[in-house]
Amino acid sequence: MLFLHIFIVIIAFFLMKKRMLKIDRIMFVIIVCIPFWGMLSALIVSFMILTERVGVNNKNLENMKSSDESGDTIVVEAPESENVVPLQDALIMDDPSVRRSVMLDVLMSGTKSYIPVINEARMNDDVEVVHYATTAMVELSKEFELKAQEYSARYAENPEEDGLLEDYISFLEQYVSSNMIQGQLLEIQRNTLMQLLAEKVSRNSRQEDYVSFINALFAEKQFSIADTVLSEMETSWPKDERCIKLRLRYYYETGAGNKIKEIVDTVKNSGNYYSREIRDLVDLWDIGNKEEQRA
Repeated sequence: MLFLHIFIVIIAFFLMKKRMLKIDRIMFVIIVCIPFWGMLSALIVSFMILTERVGVNNKNLENMKSSDESGDTIVVEAPESENVVPLQDALIMDDPSVRRSVMLDVLMSGTKSYIPVINEARMNDDVEVVHYATTAMVELSKEFELKAQEYSARYAENPEEDGLLEDYISFLEQYVSSNMIQGQLLEIQRNTLMQLLAEKVSRNSRQEDYVSFINALFAEKQFSIADTVLSEMETSWPKDERCIKLRLRYYYETGAGNKIKEIVDTVKNSGNYYSREIRDLVDLWDIGNKEEQRA
């Protein structure tokens, strides 16, 4: 039986490389790990692809995988079509052929911009949609990790390279929020992002950089450091209304209700002009405080 299984695996590998068996590397792993049934499943999937029962873009999927094996990025220009159904809408449709067709369209049209929806597609009840989504996420994860290593090497070699810090931060913000990484690797990338944001603040001292850094600190629940950085921003730009919003959030996150009331009273009684957004925000907190007092 073992020799027969090895023979089947070799045949499957040969057919896959010759494009005669329409499967990917994930399905090939299944063939290797599950004797007989793995090969049977691969034949069924290949038959469905050949008979176009999984959508209209099967050739595009093969082209995507070919370009990936040659080292090209899997992100290509989105095809223009007035009849393309948004993936998020397609996932809730009852028609499996529509779901699969749209999923294949997405795989060929700038997958990075669809990361949250692809994550959702991995939970779909359609096995083939899950398969395509998982394939896309595996390829994207590999691409993101290689890109992270590249940025890390470039930054270590020349941290003063023009525009590199901003690009590195933008990349890591997308990476850590993508749900593609977990555990220790996620923690490492988050710590790297925090260090880069701190470095950007120390270099440029712009309000926007402070806001990004403080929000990142809030997300990581590093409230003590956030308080220090926010105080620096308040000292440098005391009239920037974002200081008020960030300070309200800080007090909310740390449960300092009395401090929130102090800010509300200060804004309402100061006589200074504030934007409509700040006035509405303060009114909202004021209503909340009064309701708590009645209770």
